[in-house]
Amino acid sequence: MKSNNSFYNSVSVYYDKMIDFDSSLKKRKELLSGFITPKINLVADVGCGTGVDSISLSQLGLEVTSFDPSIEMIGIAKTNSEKYNCKINFNNFAVDDIPKTFYNKFDMVVSLGNTLANIPFGKIEISVAKLFKMLKKDGSVLIQILNYEKILKEKERIVNITKKNGEYFIRFYDFGKKDLTFNILRFNADQTTKKDLISTKIFPYISKELKKVFKKAGFKKIELFGSMDKKVFDLKSSNDLILYAEK
Repeated sequence: MKSNNSFYNSVSVYYDKMIDFDSSLKKRKELLSGFITPKINLVADVGCGTGVDSISLSQLGLEVTSFDPSIEMIGIAKTNSEKYNCKINFNNFAVDDIPKTFYNKFDMVVSLGNTLANIPFGKIEISVAKLFKMLKKDGSVLIQILNYEKILKEKERIVNITKKNGEYFIRFYDFGKKDLTFNILRFNADQTTKKDLISTKIFPYISKELKKVFKKAGFKKIELFGSMDKKVFDLKSSNDLILYAEK
C-alpha cells in the first residue's frame, strides 16, 4: 500500500483521463459560481490536484493560490493552467504544513475533491485550524467530501467504473475497522493481464465529527449541503457532504 502522497504521485499520470478533465472543469465552474460573492477576490485551493478547481476559480475572475502535497499533481496542474491561460500560484504543501506567510490572506478557502478524507485522524484538527488561520476576518470556507455515513452503512465496494479510449479505471474500497482502503485498478480492454493496482488509506469523516472540528477551530454559521448545488444534506441518500462556514 502506498502512502497518500506517493499514491497521488502515481495517479497523476492518468488522473485527468480518469476524471475527464475538460468535462469536469465546465461542471465545477458552474457549481462554484453559486458560492462566489462580490466580496471574494483572493481564494486558496487546498488539495488542488491537477487544477480543475483552481482553473475554475481563476476563470470566475478570482486570484487563486493553490496547495497540494503531491509534486507530480502540482506539475500537471501548472501545465493545465498554462493551457487555459490562467495565472495561478501553486505551492507544494500538505494542509498541515502550509506556512504562516499564508495566514490572514484569503477571502475564501476551497477544498474539494474529497481532500479532507485523505487527512489522518490525528491531523484533522490542526489541518482545519490552518484553514481558519488562512482566512481574513469574515472569510469563508467551502469543503466537499463524500458522505461516509452512507458509504459505511451500505458498504458498497465499487465507487466508480470509467472507460476512456479503451482503458478502464475501477475505483473501489476495502472496509477496515476505522478507516478505508481506496483502490484504483487500471487496465486496457484488450490487454487485461497487464494491469496496475494502487491503494491508499482514506479516513471517513462523518458530518457530526466534521462539524464539531470546524466549530472547535472557530468557524461560525456552519451549513451542510448534500451537493454543490446546495441541495439539503441527507445522511441516508446524499452522495456528497458539502460544508460551508464563515470565520
